[in-house]
Amino acid sequence: MSQKPRKTFGVTLPVIGLALIAFAIAFVNPTTHAADDMEGFDHFTTGFPLTGKHEFIDCSSCHIGGQFKGTPMECALCHNNGRAPGKHAEHILSSNLCDDCHTTKTWRGARFDHSGVFSPCETCHNNSMALGLPATHIAVISSCEDCHNTISFARVGRVDHASVIGTCGSCHNGVTATGKHAAHPQTTQECDICHTTNTWLGAGFDHTGVTSGCSSCHNGVRATGKHAAHLPTTTECGSCHNTTTWLGAIFD
Repeated sequence: MSQKPRKTFGVTLPVIGLALIAFAIAFVNPTTHAADDMEGFDHFTTGFPLTGKHEFIDCSSCHIGGQFKGTPMECALCHNNGRAPGKHAEHILSSNLCDDCHTTKTWRGARFDHSGVFSPCETCHNNSMALGLPATHIAVISSCEDCHNTISFARVGRVDHASVIGTCGSCHNGVTATGKHAAHPQTTQECDICHTTNTWLGAGFDHTGVTSGCSSCHNGVRATGKHAAHLPTTTECGSCHNTTTWLGAIFD
């Protein structure tokens, strides 16, 4: 008995159908052709060189649907939280372009150009968005830029004492700022009774707050003491000298 030809057609037709489908997909899918055509393509010639993280992403991430012409070249046009991650809700207010601060190698650790910022320092430097006043910072009512600059935040060139809250000793305590040194005369007076904010040295000393005898300070170490030609005496300085002038002593 001869074989029925229908069995041959039953095997052949599905094979032909699959071949036609595969051909149709290859013909209508421009991405497949585009990927083949892009082998060896130098992206630098487009004016947008692929650097950093951009080197390792698929072409289709930027060239959607195989469309190459008119692809955005500005960061924000892709990094808009739609096509790619963009500014988060806590990003500082700025009109700068992304690449003014960020690089394609890493999004974090940005070098920030403050020239495009319109708000006061403390808007961002609040210890949430950016570093702000440390716990040991002196109490002030002035703005950051009165003392700090955008080049170096750590080193302060000058402090405007007019805006400082509290007494000298609040800051000049040897921790927050330079305070009394070990050889300072014993006194209960406030710093600004003798010192000024213009210069710490050359203080005009008011002796009314001194609790110890003259020789406690006037010993040739802490302050000027008896000179070599002074009369031999065990009398306390204040018996002959006064705090207005050291010369012209009245000798008892």
